Order: sequence, then C-alpha cells, then structure tokens
Amino acid sequence: MTPVSRAALNQEMLTYFNTGTVTGKFSAALDRAVREVKNDAKKGENYMTIEEYAARQSAYAREEERMETIKGLVKLNFTKEQIIDFLVQNLNLDQQEASQAYNPAMATA
Repeated sequence: MTPVSRAALNQEMLTYFNTGTVTGKFSAALDRAVREVKNDAKKGENYMTIEEYAARQSAYAREEERMETIKGLVKLNFTKEQIIDFLVQNLNLDQQEASQAYNPAMATA
C-alpha cells in the first residue's frame, strides 16, 4: 500500500469542504468528525461551516474598512455629518448603519 501524498490529502479535503463529497479514507474520517460535532448539542453550538466562516471574515473586513475610512476622513477634517454622508454614498450603508459605524471608529481613533 503506497502512502498518500500531502497534495492528494489536501485535494481530498478541499473536495470534501467544497462539495461534501467523500473521496477517500481521509475525507471519510473528516465527514464522521463533522457529523459527530453537528449531532452533539454542546459541540454543535460551536460548529461553523466554511461559508459561515467566510461570511464572518468578510463582515469583519467590511467593518475594518469602515473604521479606517472614518479615521481617514477625520484626518481630512470632515465633520460627523460629512462622514456619515460619505459612508451612505460610497459604502452603500443606510443612514442608521453609517451613524452606528461612526462612534466605535471614533473611540479607537
């Protein structure tokens, strides 16, 4: 029996994560572990799909972008109202979202 290469294992893992398809022993073991976590009420609370993780990372990146934008506009002597208008017009936020983004950014400025 020949050992499986690291590249083959990586490909098997990616296939499993992208499609949920079990293609070998490694992904079968991974599938069992994922099912165990999902089926355990306590562990299941902490389970996160890759899509959920990516969405959280994307949301975090957008929040960081907002904060850096606000800080930059403050350095350019924009008023709070001008900053909120900028966020609404350029970052596709509504008025409430833009107002809510302002205070936390200012707290870390």
